[in-house]
Amino acid sequence: MELSFRMNEAGLSKMGTDWLRQLKERLDSGEWLTHTPEGEPEGILTGVFVDQTRRIGLVYQQPGDDQYFQIFLNPDGTKADAFWSSRKNSEPEVYSEDEMSAIEQHIKNTFGEFENVFHELVSPDIHVDICVVPPSDERDYYTLVTMGMGAHRMNVPEELAEYKLERAELAIALPPDWKLDEESLKDERWYWPIGLLKVLARLPISNDTWLGFGHTMDKQSPFAEDTELCAALLVGPQDVVWNGGEVCTLPSGEEVNFYQVIPLYRNEMEYKMEHDADALLKKMAGISFVVNPTRQNAITRGTLAEEEFTGDMDDAAWHLESIQEKGLPVNEINAYNHMAIYLRWCIEHDLMSAEFMERYWEQVQPFMADLSRADLRGFIRDQLKGQLFGALFNKEGAAFAGYYYGEADSPYFPSDIDNYALEYFGSEQYYSDKFQDEAYLFIPFDENYYQAMAKVMEKRFANWQGQSFDEATLEPSDLAEAMMEYLDCECTYFPSMTDDDPIMSAYNYAKRESVKEGFVPVLIKADDEILWECLIMNSDPDSDGEDDFAFDPDKVAEYRKKMLSAPVENSKAVLEEMIGQRKEEAEDDDMDWDEEILGEMEGGYDNRRFSSYWNSDNNMTYPLILAKIPVKNPWEIFAYLPFGGWNECPNTPELMAVAKYWFEQHGAVPAAMSHDELEFLLPAPVPEEKAMDAAVELYGFCPDVIDQGPEDATVGALADVLRQSTVWYFWWD
Repeated sequence: MELSFRMNEAGLSKMGTDWLRQLKERLDSGEWLTHTPEGEPEGILTGVFVDQTRRIGLVYQQPGDDQYFQIFLNPDGTKADAFWSSRKNSEPEVYSEDEMSAIEQHIKNTFGEFENVFHELVSPDIHVDICVVPPSDERDYYTLVTMGMGAHRMNVPEELAEYKLERAELAIALPPDWKLDEESLKDERWYWPIGLLKVLARLPISNDTWLGFGHTMDKQSPFAEDTELCAALLVGPQDVVWNGGEVCTLPSGEEVNFYQVIPLYRNEMEYKMEHDADALLKKMAGISFVVNPTRQNAITRGTLAEEEFTGDMDDAAWHLESIQEKGLPVNEINAYNHMAIYLRWCIEHDLMSAEFMERYWEQVQPFMADLSRADLRGFIRDQLKGQLFGALFNKEGAAFAGYYYGEADSPYFPSDIDNYALEYFGSEQYYSDKFQDEAYLFIPFDENYYQAMAKVMEKRFANWQGQSFDEATLEPSDLAEAMMEYLDCECTYFPSMTDDDPIMSAYNYAKRESVKEGFVPVLIKADDEILWECLIMNSDPDSDGEDDFAFDPDKVAEYRKKMLSAPVENSKAVLEEMIGQRKEEAEDDDMDWDEEILGEMEGGYDNRRFSSYWNSDNNMTYPLILAKIPVKNPWEIFAYLPFGGWNECPNTPELMAVAKYWFEQHGAVPAAMSHDELEFLLPAPVPEEKAMDAAVELYGFCPDVIDQGPEDATVGALADVLRQSTVWYFWWD
């Protein structure tokens, strides 16, 4: 006999131990083992089903093939009136002719015209046909829709009766190359979506239950041999032709609800059970509703999202509270500045919902005439009650909002606003007591402000549309986990991706925050075994954990303490010694220092982007760690990242000394590194008159960038790069 609790673990935990004990006693007593309904042969108990209301369903097998009946018990064990028998229900439930016409027309209106229908040949309880809506220019996929499931009225809890959820039909979307011919459908690889629709359509009958939004079905094994998808979630209809497609009103006034079926992986199903449907849908942001047997797994993939976001984005009340509590000398309308910029950009890019445009057309129409003169702050205050939220936008707009404004990940619109405030006011004023951490409220609300932010938003939008990940790197490797443990500070892991916008957004946000929070952000190649060996070689040389990435945290901490407490070497003397070595090498090689090494300051280029984390083999980033190294000064990061001391690569004291000098001279900070690459970020290029001296220092520090560079590489050419660049690149062989 099968005992099944039709609920998740959270629901089961609410059953109460006393009631469960009573249920066990009844099962053990054998009182339910057989039952003989009036006018029916005796049945033997084969299944017991318990729902969240403690209602019990007993399924009995009768003599003969597929002969069974089901009775229902109240929570106290008394028999309920409901009864179902395969003998008495030999005729399937079907729509009336008028109802069928309404359903068919609704499918055409909502999902598209269709001619092909998979007719069901055997219908023991309901007659479920499958309408096949073919791909079109607007919707490049098949839509399969059930027609007949809604003839049965499901057993919906009484407290939900007012919502008219008793009837339902289902839809599933398939790629345009999905094989639906008769021969192909004999193969489970192509048939399983149809089988899934049929199983779901009959589930409410076989289990005397109901299906609705957010409900899931667990097959407990993959749907086919070429996929790990094994469960299903019901959501609202996706990408429908017209609004209102989720409900069909029958001639009688009854309603049939339409749901989209989304196949799930095992851990997605478990995540939904542990949390709820909304939490899973948030995780699934960016995953298409069109079936893909090998699609990304929402639980293990990266963080970038495309979702139907409906949550809160911003509320002026939060910003007004800051103005009032801190007594800031700004007009309260400034609380709406950044919100008005975001809303205007979305209006200009057709990202608003039809409902928004219809409801607020009279107010929005004057703005539409000339958006460059539009001031939407009053509109947000008076009409939107000072709030921005996902439901204001169409599907694409809501998805972008979920990615860019829904969560404080990177990139994040409010953080971009703060970055612009830092750029606009400069460091000294931005961090001053005058602004009290609210500099964004002081930015003049004008067209320059809007255009500057519009450029940023264009970049974020383009990245969001075109981003993709290397699925093999979505979770940190053992080495990446060990690296983050070794660093012993706040770290963010980034999988391999085609566009580094989220990485650089996170780095720039961290750079801004670091001034007050006391850390230095560094981007580190995560899966670099040689880097790991270098770090351990310097900080824990006695460790033998190269294979399992083991190390002694106490020894590492002791090394860091030693490096940070020691006086920094004379920076100028260290550089002069390095330069002297280069001159000796040139002399040994019979090379003229001025003519062949220094050369003319020409042939350079501007370098303003990090290159050390790009993989040229696949044009994607390497997996990266953004570490917030807990040190006060930029040069001190090498106490945490002692990667040098081999070949021509300077050791830790030398790295710290040179980095200190370059920070004091040029504002250069170490920002990105692998085992043999190091990149510094500068606030501005080196002035032309200082470029040659700086290039000589860089050559002394890292001769391989010239000695093993292009054949015509000279210090002068490097100087020509430095006078145009905000990124310095070093590489040691």
